[in-house]
Amino acid sequence: MERTGSKLTNLTDAELVGLALEQNQAAYIVLYTRYNTGVRAHIARYVSLQEDIEDICLESFQKAFSQIATYNPEYKFSTWLYRIARNTAFDHISRKDREKNNLPTTSISEQLTEMNEIPAAIHNPEDEIINQQEYDKWLANIEKLKDEYRTIARMNLIDNFGYKEIADELDMPINTVKTRIRRAKAMLLKMMEVSDELL
Repeated sequence: MERTGSKLTNLTDAELVGLALEQNQAAYIVLYTRYNTGVRAHIARYVSLQEDIEDICLESFQKAFSQIATYNPEYKFSTWLYRIARNTAFDHISRKDREKNNLPTTSISEQLTEMNEIPAAIHNPEDEIINQQEYDKWLANIEKLKDEYRTIARMNLIDNFGYKEIADELDMPINTVKTRIRRAKAMLLKMMEVSDELL
């Protein structure tokens, strides 16, 4: 980590976003571990299937991190992230299902008022220790992936290579790269959930 004398898990969301904008991959991981549980719980308000929740969660973080330069620090980071998660969840729900369940059928992007009421996560020293441990597990779990996923996961999640760069580097179709990155992220998420039980 580039900051000496200070663990990334001790930094505020705003400081982590600043580092993320400098392409510090560790900052992305800390933000992920800090909000992963909350984002999944938020998505579960709209989607019931666990597999869908996990897919939407991963997609939400991917969208947020790819668009992090558009984050407005006047709002809480959690507000911005949960809004992206909610929009992503609604993208997965057909208009018919929304009407059947009496959910809004209009775009959520303008409805910031309700989102501003979501409280920011409260952190304590125990949370910071857990986040640091999860960050270490995340890196260790990347190394546990099968070869076909490990190399691509390293390039995308650690070295910040884009889909096209990976495809060119590995001489592989871009759709194959996208599929493998998605599967690698899904496997990593499952590994993060069960790793404590397996130790």
